[in-house]
Amino acid sequence: MKVKIFKSEEVVYEGEAEKVTVPAQNGEMTILPHHISIVTNLQHGRLIVFKNDGEKFQTEIDGGVCSFSDECVSVLAE
Repeated sequence: MKVKIFKSEEVVYEGEAEKVTVPAQNGEMTILPHHISIVTNLQHGRLIVFKNDGEKFQTEIDGGVCSFSDECVSVLAE
């Protein structure tokens, strides 16, 4: 699935991933391919992208919004 992460008006990650773990408002949430469409608020915490090559991209965020639809995760983070 595709992943796009925007932080401070710039793209900090754009690429393919096996899964994405986000600090959702009600606790940590992992999004997998074919997940139901969703929009959720994010809280302070670590966002982790598990890339297809086995590597991870990690970044700390202070909140934001995450959406998933049409096999694309989009994060607008603070």
